Amino acid sequence: MNFSNPIRKHFVYKSALKKRRGRIANESLTVIDRMIETFGNKIPYLASYRSELVPLVHRTDRYLGKLIDLIPGPVVFDPDRWDRDPVIHSIFESGKRTRELLSGSKALTQFFKNSAANVGFALFTTEKQEKSVFVSEKEGEIFRRDVLRKAIFFEKHQIAAPSDNLAETQKQFRYQLFSDLFAMAAETISALKQSRAQLEVQRDEAVAKMALYADGSDTRKTFDALHQEVEGKIKSIDKSLKSPKDYVTYVQNLLQKPERQLSARPVSFKLSKMGILLDNASAEAANEFSLAEFEIGNGKKRMATWIRVDRSFLISK
Repeated sequence: MNFSNPIRKHFVYKSALKKRRGRIANESLTVIDRMIETFGNKIPYLASYRSELVPLVHRTDRYLGKLIDLIPGPVVFDPDRWDRDPVIHSIFESGKRTRELLSGSKALTQFFKNSAANVGFALFTTEKQEKSVFVSEKEGEIFRRDVLRKAIFFEKHQIAAPSDNLAETQKQFRYQLFSDLFAMAAETISALKQSRAQLEVQRDEAVAKMALYADGSDTRKTFDALHQEVEGKIKSIDKSLKSPKDYVTYVQNLLQKPERQLSARPVSFKLSKMGILLDNASAEAANEFSLAEFEIGNGKKRMATWIRVDRSFLISK
């Protein structure tokens, strides 16, 4: 019996698996090193736990990849197409406003300044707003006035991560999502340190006031109780940041359940030319398009799409 072929396949499989694991580790370490560079001072001891963070970063990376795949586009952000493109027409008041956003974008301007490329890709995000309005409608032969409808409009536009290819823009956005998660850990640690500093002031004030009253007096007992309460809170904070591992735990907790802090969903729109939300059965001429809605742990939501921008789009006409 010839065992050579199965054995060879087994070794080929093991070799491929080893290379894949090495690639995954390298990609994860690249993310971790970028986070250390950005948050190393705010989250101490990150560098000491690089290897331990690799599996969690890889898992989070897979989750973020699914969110990024929900972003539609790229939409050709040509201001001259404002009256024809459903996305541009629904988001901007005019082609002029579209061009003003592009030419006023520091990210795009810097990209085209430093690159020979005539075409760039970027992430466009905006905030969706709603308001109730009264409109006039015609149903068959009946004309109705003051019909309450919902209007959709967009504001606070941003353009980020421009590059000469979409894959690189997606990669930069992935780094940004990781930064959002690490920033949450850094903010938690910073808040604990600030709280401790404030508690130290309260403790010192309580001790100073205790010295003004005789032992056994009711007032001294009141300040002593306050002192003990504050001291307990300080010890609780010290316990939560007692060791280097404790600092990194705040990052690990976020990476274990990234879906609790970052989520996205596709959103479809059917809007009239005036931005009125139409139902699916409406026969009125409409702008129909989709965006991805991202939500961060603080409740902030932004709509997103990939865009393609030609260098000429930034030039005023």
